Amino acid sequence: MSILSDLSERVPGRTFGPGSTEYDDGRTVFYGPGEPEAVIRPTTVDELAAAVRAAVDSDVPISVRSGGHGSLPATDGVVIDLAEFDGIEVGDRGLVTVGAGAHWGDVTAALAPHGLGITSGDTLDVGVGGLALGGGIGWLVRTHGLTVDLVREIELVTATGDVLRASAESHPDLFWALKGGGGNFGIATRFTLQASPVDGIVGGHVQFDQSDVGAVLRAWRDITVASPDELNSTLLVMPQLMPEMPAGPQLAVALRGSEEELRRLLEPLLSLPSVTEVTLGPVAYGDLLESAPPGRPPFRFVGGNGFAPDLSDEFLAACERALGVAAPTMLMLRALGGAFSRVAADATPIAFRDAQALFIVNTLLPADASDAEAEPVQADLAEALGYTSGRYANFTQEFGDDVIATIYPPATLERLRRVKAEVDPSDVFRPAHHITPAR
Repeated sequence: MSILSDLSERVPGRTFGPGSTEYDDGRTVFYGPGEPEAVIRPTTVDELAAAVRAAVDSDVPISVRSGGHGSLPATDGVVIDLAEFDGIEVGDRGLVTVGAGAHWGDVTAALAPHGLGITSGDTLDVGVGGLALGGGIGWLVRTHGLTVDLVREIELVTATGDVLRASAESHPDLFWALKGGGGNFGIATRFTLQASPVDGIVGGHVQFDQSDVGAVLRAWRDITVASPDELNSTLLVMPQLMPEMPAGPQLAVALRGSEEELRRLLEPLLSLPSVTEVTLGPVAYGDLLESAPPGRPPFRFVGGNGFAPDLSDEFLAACERALGVAAPTMLMLRALGGAFSRVAADATPIAFRDAQALFIVNTLLPADASDAEAEPVQADLAEALGYTSGRYANFTQEFGDDVIATIYPPATLERLRRVKAEVDPSDVFRPAHHITPAR
């Protein structure tokens, strides 16, 4: 019996094959459509558990789509699409239960009438499940920490089809692993998270020309290391891609406070002669989130990311040199510290808690650029990346055991592998950033 037929019997009405709208929706992710044998869109935990058992019995790969845009398409096996697990319930004391298939834009909208928010991804379209298992560097990361730092309980379907509720009190080792270890341990269906007040936010953008990028980098650094936890910012330096997108640094910023205080904090940047536009004022938290770009970008990105523990003059000078490579190059510095750094390094799998910023640099090559063309560009960017520690999984599009070893320090990875051996010893769940069970 084919897996499509078996699933159709075990999960009737929720199993879809080629030619159906549900199949096309479930198999299509950010980088294009996959070719799974079937897509299952369960509506209940029992249906999801039955789908897992069927896939395990047939020994076919399982891919999970947690509602968002995803990254790698499934080339075989089955896709379990959690689009129906999109419920959002606001409880007492700011506790919020969110389905793994919800989008963060919907969560933000549901919390807005209560004056609450949860630090999450940058876009409205990103799915709760993937982000909340991978870390979650959101707009309020300096104020409230990562999304994983706000998780209080996770409902999980294991490889045996059992349903567990992991928390600090129940299955604590598994709970620790889920807060940054990705989809290696089962299928998360629901998260209980702690929301916080997000009223009274001011923010916006500051645009600069290219005349003195170094001065912008240094002023942003000085502000970041001295600012209160309530100030969150991202500095992006863009190349000239099209006439309507000017090249140069651009700052996105948000503060829970007054506009007067925001302008006072940003004065070293606002007084630079390279400033070309300032747009600051009151803003709703939901308006900080933007729509994701539509579909796969027409570039090959060559570069990487890492956690920068020291925003030294030497590091910032290396950033400037990285921008000077022959092809168009973009870099981003996302302010960390604050609440992010008050979490112990071993409290979650996201271990590089001494970071003052997340650094991302990418050179944009033609989409069909070869590895031979990419290799010298990667070498040109190595100096700046050499000032960083580790990588952030949710922004890492390289895969393999050598990459996993850079995402997690050795002791963290070994602990993750031990938890994997306990909950998924047969290695049923193999997400893109795959952790093998300890033997």
